[in-house]
Amino acid sequence: MSMKKEYAALGLALALAGCGGGGQAVTQPGDTTLSQDMDTAKDAVGLERLSVAEQQYRAAGQRAIARDDVTAIGDAGYNLATVQLDEGKPQDALSTVTATRSALAMRGQTGDDAGLDLVQAGALHRLGQDTAAAAAASRAAGAQDTDIVEKAQLIRGLIADDSGDQATLASVDAYFANLTGKLPDGWTADAKEIAARNLLVTGGSTQTAMQDAMQAATIRQTQVDYRDMARALGVAARAADKAGNTQAAAQLYARASQSAQQAGDKTAADLWAKQAGTATAANPFALPVAATTTKKK
Repeated sequence: MSMKKEYAALGLALALAGCGGGGQAVTQPGDTTLSQDMDTAKDAVGLERLSVAEQQYRAAGQRAIARDDVTAIGDAGYNLATVQLDEGKPQDALSTVTATRSALAMRGQTGDDAGLDLVQAGALHRLGQDTAAAAAASRAAGAQDTDIVEKAQLIRGLIADDSGDQATLASVDAYFANLTGKLPDGWTADAKEIAARNLLVTGGSTQTAMQDAMQAATIRQTQVDYRDMARALGVAARAADKAGNTQAAAQLYARASQSAQQAGDKTAADLWAKQAGTATAANPFALPVAATTTKKK
Protein backbone atom coordinates (compact mmCIF):
# COMPACT_ATOMS: atom_id res chain seq x y z
CA MET A 1 0.00 0.00 0.00
CA SER A 2 1.40 3.38 -0.98
CA MET A 3 1.13 5.93 1.81
CA LYS A 4 1.50 9.68 1.70
CA LYS A 5 1.40 12.61 4.07
CA GLU A 6 -1.53 15.00 4.11
CA TYR A 7 -1.77 18.08 6.28
CA ALA A 8 -4.88 19.53 7.90
CA ALA A 9 -5.55 22.13 10.58
CA LEU A 10 -6.47 20.47 13.85
CA GLY A 11 -6.34 22.01 17.33
CA LEU A 12 -2.56 22.30 17.23
CA ALA A 13 -2.62 22.07 13.44
CA LEU A 14 -0.97 18.68 13.55
CA ALA A 15 -0.09 16.69 10.45
CA LEU A 16 -2.37 13.90 9.33
CA ALA A 17 -1.07 10.87 7.47
CA GLY A 18 -3.18 9.76 4.50
CA CYS A 19 -3.58 6.44 2.79
CA GLY A 20 -3.11 6.02 -0.94
CA GLY A 21 -4.11 8.30 -3.82
CA GLY A 22 -2.65 11.73 -4.50
CA GLY A 23 -1.12 10.67 -7.79
CA GLN A 24 1.62 8.60 -6.13
CA ALA A 25 2.86 5.54 -7.87
CA VAL A 26 1.43 2.36 -6.37
CA THR A 27 4.32 0.01 -5.67
CA GLN A 28 2.34 -2.93 -4.31
CA PRO A 29 -1.26 -4.18 -4.31
CA GLY A 30 -3.51 -2.00 -2.20
CA ASP A 31 -6.43 -2.57 0.15
CA THR A 32 -9.43 -0.64 -1.13
CA THR A 33 -11.32 -0.92 2.14
CA LEU A 34 -8.39 0.45 4.13
CA SER A 35 -7.91 3.30 1.67
CA GLN A 36 -11.61 4.17 1.79
CA ASP A 37 -11.65 4.15 5.58
CA MET A 38 -8.68 6.54 5.66
CA ASP A 39 -10.17 8.79 2.99
CA THR A 40 -13.57 8.90 4.70
CA ALA A 41 -11.91 9.81 7.99
CA LYS A 42 -9.88 12.57 6.33
CA ASP A 43 -13.03 13.98 4.72
CA ALA A 44 -14.77 13.91 8.11
CA VAL A 45 -11.91 15.89 9.63
CA GLY A 46 -12.29 18.48 6.89
CA LEU A 47 -15.97 18.80 7.82
CA GLU A 48 -15.10 18.89 11.55
CA ARG A 49 -17.03 15.67 12.12
CA LEU A 50 -14.41 14.45 14.54
CA SER A 51 -16.44 11.65 16.12
CA VAL A 52 -16.96 10.21 12.64
CA ALA A 53 -13.26 10.60 11.88
CA GLU A 54 -12.36 8.79 15.10
CA GLN A 55 -14.65 5.90 14.20
CA GLN A 56 -13.21 5.64 10.68
CA TYR A 57 -9.59 5.82 11.81
CA ARG A 58 -10.34 2.97 14.25
CA ALA A 59 -11.78 0.97 11.38
CA ALA A 60 -8.73 1.76 9.24
CA GLY A 61 -6.43 0.69 12.07
CA GLN A 62 -8.28 -2.58 12.55
CA ARG A 63 -7.98 -3.25 8.83
CA ALA A 64 -4.27 -2.37 8.95
CA ILE A 65 -3.74 -4.89 11.75
CA ALA A 66 -5.59 -7.55 9.75
CA ARG A 67 -3.25 -6.73 6.86
CA ASP A 68 -0.23 -6.73 9.22
CA ASP A 69 0.85 -3.50 7.48
CA VAL A 70 3.26 -1.63 9.72
CA THR A 71 3.05 1.62 7.73
CA ALA A 72 -0.75 1.67 7.73
CA ILE A 73 -0.85 0.82 11.44
CA GLY A 74 1.44 3.76 12.18
CA ASP A 75 -0.54 6.18 10.06
CA ALA A 76 -3.94 5.11 11.38
CA GLY A 77 -2.72 5.20 14.99
CA TYR A 78 -1.16 8.62 14.54
CA ASN A 79 -4.27 10.01 12.89
CA LEU A 80 -6.56 8.54 15.54
CA ALA A 81 -4.49 10.08 18.33
CA THR A 82 -4.45 13.44 16.54
CA VAL A 83 -8.24 13.46 16.20
CA GLN A 84 -8.67 12.45 19.84
CA LEU A 85 -6.46 15.36 20.84
CA ASP A 86 -8.56 17.76 18.80
CA GLU A 87 -11.70 16.32 20.37
CA GLY A 88 -10.35 17.41 23.73
CA LYS A 89 -9.43 13.88 24.83
CA PRO A 90 -5.68 14.12 25.52
CA GLN A 91 -5.60 11.08 27.81
CA ASP A 92 -7.17 8.95 25.06
CA ALA A 93 -4.62 10.34 22.62
CA LEU A 94 -1.77 9.32 24.91
CA SER A 95 -3.22 5.81 25.23
CA THR A 96 -3.45 5.53 21.45
CA VAL A 97 0.14 6.71 21.03
CA THR A 98 1.38 4.13 23.56
CA ALA A 99 -0.59 1.29 21.95
CA THR A 100 0.55 2.31 18.46
CA ARG A 101 4.21 2.32 19.52
CA SER A 102 3.72 -1.18 20.97
CA ALA A 103 2.07 -2.45 17.77
CA LEU A 104 4.89 -1.02 15.67
CA ALA A 105 7.60 -2.46 17.93
CA MET A 106 6.01 -5.92 17.68
CA ARG A 107 6.46 -5.66 13.93
CA GLY A 108 10.10 -4.61 14.12
CA GLN A 109 9.75 -0.82 13.97
CA THR A 110 11.60 0.22 17.10
CA GLY A 111 13.06 3.57 16.06
CA ASP A 112 11.77 6.91 17.27
CA ASP A 113 8.60 8.14 15.56
CA ALA A 114 8.60 11.94 15.36
CA GLY A 115 4.92 12.07 14.43
CA LEU A 116 3.90 10.17 17.54
CA ASP A 117 6.28 12.33 19.57
CA LEU A 118 4.47 15.40 18.23
CA VAL A 119 1.02 14.18 19.23
CA GLN A 120 2.38 13.02 22.59
CA ALA A 121 3.82 16.49 23.22
CA GLY A 122 0.49 18.14 22.41
CA ALA A 123 -1.44 15.75 24.66
CA LEU A 124 0.96 16.10 27.59
CA HIS A 125 0.84 19.89 27.26
CA ARG A 126 -2.96 19.81 27.40
CA LEU A 127 -2.70 17.73 30.58
CA GLY A 128 -0.30 20.20 32.19
CA GLN A 129 2.66 17.79 32.13
CA ASP A 130 4.98 20.34 30.58
CA THR A 131 8.34 18.77 31.47
CA ALA A 132 7.45 15.55 29.65
CA ALA A 133 5.73 17.54 26.89
CA ALA A 134 8.84 19.64 26.28
CA ALA A 135 10.98 16.50 26.00
CA ALA A 136 8.59 14.95 23.46
CA ALA A 137 8.41 18.21 21.47
CA SER A 138 12.22 18.40 21.39
CA ARG A 139 12.38 14.88 19.97
CA ALA A 140 9.79 15.77 17.32
CA ALA A 141 11.77 18.91 16.43
CA GLY A 142 14.57 16.64 15.24
CA ALA A 143 12.38 15.06 12.55
CA GLN A 144 13.22 15.02 8.86
CA ASP A 145 9.68 16.08 7.97
CA THR A 146 9.73 19.89 7.96
CA ASP A 147 6.01 20.13 8.75
CA ILE A 148 6.45 18.09 11.92
CA VAL A 149 9.52 20.14 12.85
CA GLU A 150 7.55 23.38 12.47
CA LYS A 151 4.66 22.21 14.63
CA ALA A 152 7.07 20.80 17.21
CA GLN A 153 8.75 24.20 17.43
CA LEU A 154 5.37 25.86 17.93
CA ILE A 155 4.54 23.49 20.79
CA ARG A 156 8.00 24.10 22.31
CA GLY A 157 7.28 27.83 22.22
CA LEU A 158 3.84 27.48 23.80
CA ILE A 159 5.20 25.30 26.58
CA ALA A 160 8.12 27.67 27.18
CA ASP A 161 5.82 30.69 27.44
CA ASP A 162 3.44 28.90 29.80
CA SER A 163 6.28 27.69 32.04
CA GLY A 164 8.34 30.90 32.04
CA ASP A 165 11.25 29.41 30.07
CA GLN A 166 12.37 32.58 28.32
CA ALA A 167 15.51 31.04 26.82
CA THR A 168 13.57 28.34 24.98
CA LEU A 169 10.92 30.81 23.85
CA ALA A 170 13.65 33.06 22.44
CA SER A 171 15.23 30.13 20.60
CA VAL A 172 11.87 29.17 19.07
CA ASP A 173 11.31 32.79 18.04
CA ALA A 174 14.73 32.74 16.39
CA TYR A 175 13.84 29.51 14.56
CA PHE A 176 10.76 31.14 13.01
CA ALA A 177 12.61 34.39 12.28
CA ASN A 178 15.25 32.47 10.33
CA LEU A 179 12.81 30.64 8.06
CA THR A 180 13.31 31.75 4.48
CA GLY A 181 11.36 31.67 1.25
CA LYS A 182 7.59 31.77 0.83
CA LEU A 183 6.10 30.19 3.92
CA PRO A 184 2.74 28.42 4.18
CA ASP A 185 0.15 30.71 5.75
CA GLY A 186 -0.12 28.43 8.77
CA TRP A 187 3.60 28.78 9.43
CA THR A 188 3.31 32.55 9.18
CA ALA A 189 0.53 32.52 11.76
CA ASP A 190 2.63 30.38 14.10
CA ALA A 191 5.63 32.67 13.63
CA LYS A 192 3.54 35.75 14.40
CA GLU A 193 2.09 34.21 17.56
CA ILE A 194 5.51 33.18 18.86
CA ALA A 195 6.94 36.61 18.01
CA ALA A 196 4.13 38.27 19.96
CA ARG A 197 4.66 36.02 22.95
CA ASN A 198 8.40 36.69 22.94
CA LEU A 199 7.85 40.44 22.75
CA LEU A 200 5.56 40.30 25.77
CA VAL A 201 8.02 38.45 27.99
CA THR A 202 11.05 40.53 26.92
CA GLY A 203 9.46 43.94 27.37
CA GLY A 204 9.16 44.62 23.66
CA SER A 205 6.57 46.73 21.89
CA THR A 206 3.09 45.82 23.09
CA GLN A 207 1.63 47.42 19.97
CA THR A 208 3.72 45.18 17.71
CA ALA A 209 2.86 42.16 19.85
CA MET A 210 -0.83 42.92 19.51
CA GLN A 211 -0.53 43.43 15.75
CA ASP A 212 1.35 40.13 15.36
CA ALA A 213 -1.19 38.23 17.45
CA MET A 214 -4.13 39.69 15.53
CA GLN A 215 -2.46 38.83 12.22
CA ALA A 216 -2.07 35.24 13.43
CA ALA A 217 -5.76 35.22 14.41
CA THR A 218 -6.82 36.54 11.01
CA ILE A 219 -4.82 33.90 9.13
CA ARG A 220 -6.28 31.13 11.27
CA GLN A 221 -9.78 32.45 10.79
CA THR A 222 -9.23 32.13 7.03
CA GLN A 223 -7.92 28.59 7.51
CA VAL A 224 -10.90 27.60 9.69
CA ASP A 225 -8.48 26.91 12.55
CA TYR A 226 -10.63 28.31 15.33
CA ARG A 227 -8.95 26.84 18.39
CA ASP A 228 -5.59 28.32 17.45
CA MET A 229 -7.35 31.52 16.38
CA ALA A 230 -8.85 31.85 19.85
CA ARG A 231 -5.44 31.32 21.39
CA ALA A 232 -4.02 34.15 19.28
CA LEU A 233 -6.85 36.40 20.45
CA GLY A 234 -5.82 35.53 23.99
CA VAL A 235 -2.26 36.66 23.23
CA ALA A 236 -3.59 39.91 21.75
CA ALA A 237 -5.57 40.42 24.97
CA ARG A 238 -2.35 39.99 26.98
CA ALA A 239 -0.71 42.66 24.84
CA ALA A 240 -3.61 45.07 25.31
CA ASP A 241 -3.58 44.47 29.06
CA LYS A 242 0.17 45.05 29.26
CA ALA A 243 -0.28 48.29 27.31
CA GLY A 244 -2.78 49.44 29.94
CA ASN A 245 -5.82 49.17 27.68
CA THR A 246 -7.94 47.14 30.06
CA GLN A 247 -11.17 47.59 28.13
CA ALA A 248 -9.68 46.24 24.90
CA ALA A 249 -8.06 43.39 26.82
CA ALA A 250 -11.34 42.39 28.46
CA GLN A 251 -13.15 42.42 25.12
CA LEU A 252 -10.47 40.31 23.45
CA TYR A 253 -10.50 37.80 26.30
CA ALA A 254 -14.29 37.60 26.03
CA ARG A 255 -14.05 37.00 22.27
CA ALA A 256 -11.37 34.34 22.75
CA SER A 257 -13.49 32.64 25.39
CA GLN A 258 -16.60 32.61 23.26
CA SER A 259 -14.75 31.28 20.21
CA ALA A 260 -13.02 28.55 22.23
CA GLN A 261 -16.32 27.55 23.84
CA GLN A 262 -17.96 27.09 20.44
CA ALA A 263 -14.90 25.19 19.17
CA GLY A 264 -15.20 22.75 22.07
CA ASP A 265 -12.22 23.92 24.12
CA LYS A 266 -13.96 24.44 27.47
CA THR A 267 -10.78 24.63 29.54
CA ALA A 268 -9.39 27.57 27.56
CA ALA A 269 -12.83 29.16 27.34
CA ASP A 270 -13.21 29.13 31.13
CA LEU A 271 -9.73 30.60 31.65
CA TRP A 272 -10.30 33.48 29.24
CA ALA A 273 -13.78 34.12 30.66
CA LYS A 274 -12.20 34.69 34.08
CA GLN A 275 -9.62 37.02 32.57
CA ALA A 276 -12.38 38.92 30.77
CA GLY A 277 -13.88 39.80 34.14
CA THR A 278 -17.23 41.50 33.76
CA ALA A 279 -16.88 41.86 29.99
CA THR A 280 -19.25 39.61 28.10
CA ALA A 281 -19.70 38.87 24.42
CA ALA A 282 -23.36 38.59 23.48
CA ASN A 283 -24.31 35.36 21.72
CA PRO A 284 -27.39 35.97 19.58
CA PHE A 285 -27.51 32.26 18.68
CA ALA A 286 -27.76 30.85 22.20
CA LEU A 287 -30.93 29.00 23.10
CA PRO A 288 -33.37 31.01 25.22
CA VAL A 289 -33.22 30.13 28.91
CA ALA A 290 -36.68 28.51 28.81
CA ALA A 291 -35.70 26.33 25.86
CA THR A 292 -32.46 25.31 27.55
CA THR A 293 -34.31 24.29 30.72
CA THR A 294 -36.84 22.29 28.74
CA LYS A 295 -34.11 20.56 26.80
CA LYS A 296 -32.36 19.44 30.01
CA LYS A 297 -35.56 17.76 31.18
